[in-house]
Amino acid sequence: MKIILTADLHFHRPWFDWLLRAADRYELICVAGDFLDMYRHEGMAPQLIFLYEWVQAFARRPAYLALCTGNHDLPPGVPLLAPSSPLAKEKFSILAAYAKQPNWLQAVKLNHHILVDGDSKIVRTSSDESLFVSCCSYRADGSVDIKEALTNPWLVLHHEPPAFPGVAEPKPGNTQFAKVLEKLQPAYTISGHVHLTDKSEGRFFEKIGKTYCFNCRQTPPTEELPPEPNLILLDTQRNEATWRRWLDAKTPQENKVRLQ
Repeated sequence: MKIILTADLHFHRPWFDWLLRAADRYELICVAGDFLDMYRHEGMAPQLIFLYEWVQAFARRPAYLALCTGNHDLPPGVPLLAPSSPLAKEKFSILAAYAKQPNWLQAVKLNHHILVDGDSKIVRTSSDESLFVSCCSYRADGSVDIKEALTNPWLVLHHEPPAFPGVAEPKPGNTQFAKVLEKLQPAYTISGHVHLTDKSEGRFFEKIGKTYCFNCRQTPPTEELPPEPNLILLDTQRNEATWRRWLDAKTPQENKVRLQ
């Protein structure tokens, strides 16, 4: 199975467009939180509408899409709409779809190929390869909403990386998530939250027991961003993971690791 693992898009629309185009070449696209940006001047409503319509377009692709929330994704106290950003009437129904859900991300679950917070299900390819995928919601208290193990191969999305030096530095990481991984031992995890820094350029994965914990280490928001997001290309048949990251806006660099 060919999979894209990424995170922290922060509403940079060219990256969403690129993932939509890439969906024809991969079987699963995973975004581990922070697809929105709570600091944008227009507020959250235009971003929510864009995300819904983006998922609508994605739902027409053959690939699966797995999403989990991050700390930028509709936190309490952030304005829903700025006074200077009026909405067209035909978009109100999209906001109504969000309002009907106890977990707003459930509104984008438009078909069985879309997985969101709280989902754990089997993803199957045309070659009959299967992978369990679980999407964990972001919680400010650090709690993790997975209690029992699923059959491997199993991939877990969680915005915060586990509290181990490799994938979390220079931040401390999520202690509870680390405990869950030590106990349940999924095959893979994908996180974000900790962006690319000079101190962490070479660390995109850590092996915790039998679990490969990946962090795409997204390029932090700047005036000039690369044309593609930083991501990890996971090939489960070849047992390979390739970290593709952009240290500038011109040429990506790649690190490849063979998975044992």
